[in-house]
Amino acid sequence: MHILTRFLFFFLLSYLVKSQELTGIILDETNNTPIPFSSIYLKSGKGVVSNEEGRFRLNINPVNINDSLFISCMGYQTLRLLDYNVNDSIFYLSPKTIKLKSIILSGNDLNVNEIIKEIQKNIKDKYELGITKKNMFLRETGSQKFKKLEIKIKKTSIPEFNQKFWDSTLIRIPRYNEWYFELLGNLTGNYSNEKQKLELVRALELEDKEKTAIFENIEKLFDTILNQNIKTNSFFKVRSGIIGGKVQADEMVKIPNDTISEEQKIQNKKDDFLKWRKRVLSKLITGLFDDDKLDLSIIKKAHKYKFIESNFTYLGETPVYIFDFIPTGNAEYQGKIFIDADKLALIRLEYKNIRRIRDFSMFGVSFKEDFREVVIQFKKLNSGKYGLEFLDFNSSFEGGFERPLVITEKNKIVKGRNKQNQLKMDLDVVNRNTQRFQLVVFETELLENNIFDKIDEKGTLLPVNKTSYDPEFWEGYTIIEPNKVIQEFSIDN
Repeated sequence: MHILTRFLFFFLLSYLVKSQELTGIILDETNNTPIPFSSIYLKSGKGVVSNEEGRFRLNINPVNINDSLFISCMGYQTLRLLDYNVNDSIFYLSPKTIKLKSIILSGNDLNVNEIIKEIQKNIKDKYELGITKKNMFLRETGSQKFKKLEIKIKKTSIPEFNQKFWDSTLIRIPRYNEWYFELLGNLTGNYSNEKQKLELVRALELEDKEKTAIFENIEKLFDTILNQNIKTNSFFKVRSGIIGGKVQADEMVKIPNDTISEEQKIQNKKDDFLKWRKRVLSKLITGLFDDDKLDLSIIKKAHKYKFIESNFTYLGETPVYIFDFIPTGNAEYQGKIFIDADKLALIRLEYKNIRRIRDFSMFGVSFKEDFREVVIQFKKLNSGKYGLEFLDFNSSFEGGFERPLVITEKNKIVKGRNKQNQLKMDLDVVNRNTQRFQLVVFETELLENNIFDKIDEKGTLLPVNKTSYDPEFWEGYTIIEPNKVIQEFSIDN
């Protein structure tokens, strides 16, 4: 009887302490349209951002179940809910009536261009640039399409690398491929490359195993052929016309290592996955600030844009200027900038290109980036300074390589001639890539340097692989809610 009572007690306790998940959609009260990129947060500081369809998901710890819930967005009255139900699904925001515009603007003698210049001043007083622990979620989607993939062999000293081999290999390579990653974790550091440490909590990938197997088998075949033909201590000379470089053999060929255990191989994979994801996150984060300056192209090259005062609104109780900007010369972007009228701090930037960002073509090498759309949003932390809340980076680019390529194996140790093997080919490749990164920071905690130094960064997990999006995978976790396209995302085998 006592055992049964104890069991029921712990069962009920575990049920009660289980996190509650609040999901819903944010709508404009006047027209029922979704409000994208709204901030949904608790008084304790934890929060999330609604997606482009106005939908969100917030995991609430039972400790904070009685905490006030706030929903805010630029131009709307902040909704404060003292008593809410986790089953609530629709939340309405009312547009905020602007009554004090003339008073606030008359109290500021700065014109539009002067305000833009003020944004770059006193950055350390406006933004939290020190060591912080950022509880965050990253979603990455992308695709690659080969428009052309041709190789013509001119000469080969390795019989296996003849034209027939290359034709049969290239025909197996998928001409179109998609990828999808999600991860939840803690990124600790500042805004420099040197101060970044990542702890992963959970990760998901959608992957076509058949396509992955094709690439892995081709790679193994290459390694086998090269291992059978190249000499120890060799290096390669890679040349295309007058362009050339030196590559060590172990950088080009994977040499089997049978001395390490299976456990160590798995740990190596976990460490590699952690490093790879940290590189992606670091690239997104460190591009925001450069020491005590905003490192954003629009602000750094403000002289290339015309800024026009288009509106004035509020974010909660914070008065906000809204400026439109367009290029005055050969600049690439147009968009909107949102500025805290009290602190003169940038709190949101959204822009997209109106002309090609890069368009390079010379000697058979080409690269063009013809699409980029970016949203960056900061939120006010408990310290009163701003920290990153949301970043959406969407781009598309195309690269081409139509040139001769010569790969020569050389070895100074082997007796006889220095040149061992050589492969000459004409390479013609054109591919189109798309990439989108969505990063949301739920909670930001200020840390001391000594705490950062004690963090032991180590790979602890590998992503869970699935072939279609599974909404139950993130049950019990706070993420940025996927839009309809992502929910229907599936790998076609």
